Formats: sequence, C-alpha cells, structure tokens
Amino acid sequence: MRFHDRPDGVLLTKLSRFRKMWPFMMPSRMEAAVYTSRRVRLQSLQTWLDRINANREDKLTLFHVILASAVRMLALQPDLNRFVAGRRIYQRRTIDISFVTRRELTEQSTETIVKMTFDPYSTLETVAEQVNASIRTTKKSKSSHDEKMSNLITLLPRFMIRSLIRAGRILDYFGFLPAAYIKKDSMFASIFIANLGSINLDAILHPMFEWGNASCFIVIGKRKKEPMINDRDEIHVEEVMDVTFTLDHRITGGFNFSQAILTVKEMINNPDELLKKPENLPDPFVMA
Repeated sequence: MRFHDRPDGVLLTKLSRFRKMWPFMMPSRMEAAVYTSRRVRLQSLQTWLDRINANREDKLTLFHVILASAVRMLALQPDLNRFVAGRRIYQRRTIDISFVTRRELTEQSTETIVKMTFDPYSTLETVAEQVNASIRTTKKSKSSHDEKMSNLITLLPRFMIRSLIRAGRILDYFGFLPAAYIKKDSMFASIFIANLGSINLDAILHPMFEWGNASCFIVIGKRKKEPMINDRDEIHVEEVMDVTFTLDHRITGGFNFSQAILTVKEMINNPDELLKKPENLPDPFVMA
C-alpha cells in the first residue's frame, strides 16, 4: 500500500486538477449531495420473478434484483465506487453495500444494519445466496457492530462522546482510522440502501451522513398502482415503485451519475443480464 493510500481506498492521483478541487470547494458531504428519483415499472419484472421462482426453494425477490443491479453498476462503472476523505478522492478497494433489515416482522422487533462485500463478477444467484445467508446470521445475533459501538459509547458523558467522534474524524481525515473498524462500520460503504417498501412506506430523499464515506444512498419505496402511459399513448393503471438516489457530486461528473442510474434501471428491467457474469470489466484503479 502506498503511503498516501488508505485501508479502504486508493488515492486517485491522475484525476484532472479541476476534479481534485471539488472537495475543497464543497468540503461537507451534505453540501455536495445531489438528489434524484426514478419510477420503476414492475409488471414485467414480477412476471419474470414468478417464472424463475416456479421451481426454486429459495425464492429470488425484488430486493435481490435491486441489490444485484447495484453491484453490477459499481462493477461496470467503478467511478461511482469512489469516496472523498481528507479533501482527497479515493477509489474504493472493494464493493461494499450496507442495508437495513429487521430481525422480525413485528412492531417490537429492532432494526439492524448489514454490511456486505461483493465480488465484481457476482451474479443475481450469488448475491441472493450471500444476502440470505447474512440475514439468517444477523437475525440470530443479538446486536450488530454498529449497535455494540453505540451501546458502549452512549454510556459515556456527552463531552467524551463528542471528543471520541472528533478523534475519529481526525483519524479518518488523515487515513489513520484502523482497517478493522472501517471493515465493520456500515457507513464506510460504496452504497447504503434503505428498503422502506418493506415497511409499506414510500421512498424519501435520504440525507448524506457526515460520518463515514458512503457516496451513494438508495431508498426503495413501496409497490403501488399509478396511472401510466403505454407505448400507444394510452393511460392505464400499472404497478410501480419509486427509487431515490442521494449522490456525492464530488466523486465524478453528472453524466456518469446519470449513466449509473440508467444502468441500475436497465438491469431491473432486464434481470436475465444479472444471471450472467459480466465481461471485460474496466480497471477501477486506472486513475490511481
């Protein structure tokens, strides 16, 4: 590892000087946040899921498809897997995705966060297997890493909590935050996904947390029926779902963001592509 690299990222030294200035012009994550939303039609996807799940014991779900689409997008467009730390732009070493899940589908059940690392050559099948295994393990555990850390730190007086958080930010700024901590903290991830549809809520615009270095937040809304216009310009009712994106504008340009979102939407609309391994993936460290 080079001196100026981090445990979770490689410094991109070959970026244009203009791009390198962005973290200085927009030093905070909230200041650099851009928001957008997309409406996804679900009829063809649901038909596909019904067909492919007909003889399966472990069913593929809409969430599996969205998660696999996000993994594929990061593999095909690695500039979306960058982050800013210490006013510098880094390429993340791995594809890490965090998401919220409930231990049980009851009002009394607690939420927890799962963070997973995916192979760039993952398929829908391998993503689903990995996610299902992780969720089963999480539901058996009493608390996650984030919960354990929060339970421990909040026992301290407020001035000590502020001091610890400040110390963590300083270590992160200079790239000295321990790799073991970064690996477990859900906010140090490529993408953070909140599936509000699982609790029957519409998608919202997620804030860009100042802690951590996740450069993309995706919120999945509930399935609902809305009037849509078909290819013959006729209005009809169709099942849809809204998906919102919060992005750190400092890591790449607007065109690349739009292409990344288009890739996610195309993969959701054409899930057969996710059953195959990607070919000729670009080198994510070409700008290092």
